[in-house]
This record gives sequence, structure tokens and C-alpha cells, in this order.
Amino acid sequence: MGKQVNELIEQLQQSLAQTVAVLSALSDAELDELSPHPCAMGGSINDLLAHNIDHETMHTGQIFTQRYNLRQMQFSRVDRLVAETIRARAELIGALVGLPDDALDAKTPQDQWTIREMLAHTMYWERHSMDDLARTQLKGRVAEELTQPAFEVIDPAYGALEMER
Repeated sequence: MGKQVNELIEQLQQSLAQTVAVLSALSDAELDELSPHPCAMGGSINDLLAHNIDHETMHTGQIFTQRYNLRQMQFSRVDRLVAETIRARAELIGALVGLPDDALDAKTPQDQWTIREMLAHTMYWERHSMDDLARTQLKGRVAEELTQPAFEVIDPAYGALEMER
């Protein structure tokens, strides 16, 4: 991917973080309130947000069409895996939306781990495998700060992730 593409992806991620923060401040009751924004088309806040989702989906489809017309599809296996990794993480994050904090540590008889433990396990093995890949096969091609966890990662079964140099 090009430098400008990477910068746009970072901007999209930052914008999403801001959007999620704003949406998280809403209550269900507020969704029915009238929105003065033109994208709500005279409707409610719910209509505005549904429009935003449809708007993004529409332009995503247009980008895929334009990529096709430009013969710039995701032919690279690496590009496809990066895109699928982003989709999988978005799905995982989406599974957490609306979950109260006390549910993170709740145990149920049918589940071996709590949700927090499942997330820790997921992040542990992601960091373990990606940091190892960056330090070994990609040595010198990935910035060193990207080969170290940005926060403490503890797997419920394996403990803390060792930070190797």
C-alpha cells in the first residue's frame, strides 16, 4: 500500500473512533428525536445514523467498482489478508458494543472463559504471532516500536506476553 493510502486509513480509523465516542453518548430515546441535519432528510437522529451507514456502504461499493474498472483489485494475498483482518477486528469490536462492563468478567456454566479473558487471549496471540513475524522473517522491515505491545497483554492460560528485543 502507498503512503497516502496508509494515511487515509489512519484518518478513517481516527474518524471512526470519534464517531463511536459520539454515538456512545446517545440514549435509545434520543434516536427518535428530530434531527436538523440535512442528511436526516427531515427525519430523526435514527434516520440520520441509518443514512450515514447507507452512505458509507454506498461509497464502499463505488470504491470496489472503481478498483475493478482501474484493474486494481485486491489480487495480492497480503492485501486480501490485511482487509480480512480489519473486517474480523471490526466484527469483534462490534460484538462488544452495548455490553455493560460487569458482563466482561461474568462467568456462565457453559463458558470456560469470561469475555475479558477471550479478548485478552485474542490480543495475546495476535501480538505474539505478529511481533514474532516482525522480529524474525521481517527483521529490519518493520519499525521496532511496532514489534512491542503498546500495552500489557496477559493471556489467561499463558500469562504475560514477554517483550523480546
